[in-house]
Amino acid sequence: MPIDQPSFARRVSDERAELLVQAIETLAGAAGMDDVVATLRNTARRLIGADGIAVILREGEQCWYVEEDAMGPLWKGHKFPLASCISGWAMLHRETVVIEDIRHDPRIPQELYLDTFVRSMLMVPVRSADPIGAIGAYWSETYRASDDQVEMLERLARATATAMENVRLIAALSKALDDAELARDELKHRVKNAFTAAQALASLTLPQEHHRALNSRIAALARAHDLLDEKLAAQESITLSELIAAELEPYATDSPGRLQLDGEHIELGSAQAVALGLVVNELATNALKYGALSTPSGRLDVAWRRDEDKVVVTWREADGPEVRASAMENFGSRLLRRLVEGQLRGTVRRELGSLGVTCILEFPLAKIAAPAPVGGAGPADSHGTSTVSTASGSSAG
Repeated sequence: MPIDQPSFARRVSDERAELLVQAIETLAGAAGMDDVVATLRNTARRLIGADGIAVILREGEQCWYVEEDAMGPLWKGHKFPLASCISGWAMLHRETVVIEDIRHDPRIPQELYLDTFVRSMLMVPVRSADPIGAIGAYWSETYRASDDQVEMLERLARATATAMENVRLIAALSKALDDAELARDELKHRVKNAFTAAQALASLTLPQEHHRALNSRIAALARAHDLLDEKLAAQESITLSELIAAELEPYATDSPGRLQLDGEHIELGSAQAVALGLVVNELATNALKYGALSTPSGRLDVAWRRDEDKVVVTWREADGPEVRASAMENFGSRLLRRLVEGQLRGTVRRELGSLGVTCILEFPLAKIAAPAPVGGAGPADSHGTSTVSTASGSSAG
């Protein structure tokens, strides 16, 4: 029974079109250069019906034949100068090359082809504007690649260029993340060293009765730093009570009962927790310089609540030294405003009363990306009540 040539040709064309789509989809998900090369090796030859294909990468001024799928050995693993091979010519001239008979083309280094089956070829550069590689297709007989075959291989080359760029970006991002982790670890190490150095200097330069009190505060600051770092490294959220208690615990070591912390159970994502932790630290530093924390008799009440989709934190100082209106700007420093308005997308309001300074923070509560653990015994929602009191340097979340 004779073969219906038009039907057979349409079927082959449809199969190759489907294979091209599959190859492009696979290339789009490539995680590394090995995945890109493997996809080309598994699909390019079948895609255009060649007797062999080669995948070539540009490495400086050389062509590196990294992979092949052919009826006989080609040049896998070999490197040639760009100017001495046809793949280099295609990359340098940014052109697709179709050669019907390699014996009659002056661009072909005949000595490289003597031990191969190749008689005709198609070479397509990968990334036309600035080629980073090429895909070669070869036939064992004199043959001129059809327009459809040229178009198929050029489409595959364009998808390959995109995949290679994606791989490069993924590698660059991974390196940046690794560098960030390294910088974070180095910063943690430096902070711990700074605490240790400060304690050592205090012991060497201050009278014994003073350096013990100072070292106690430094140790408390170090514990607060470690607590926040460990919690945010191990999980995606931290409660507001844990955050504020950890930040303020160093200021309660020498005056029991001076801190009162009270508020609802509210979960903060890591980004908001870091920003709010810096805000609390800034407020505490200002209070230590000018306000209630600068004297043993001073008291600090910090309360927080949820108001629909917002968090309201009230920082209220009392029984400290008189604060003049001219000093109010210190309680609303540029850093404080940048943190609240820029990082937390909220507002900060300051009030000077007869008993001290009151600072009210409001900011929208961001959604936490990570889902809550299944089967845990924690709160069912963020509307429960949690009361925290700090005395003698201890706290309960």
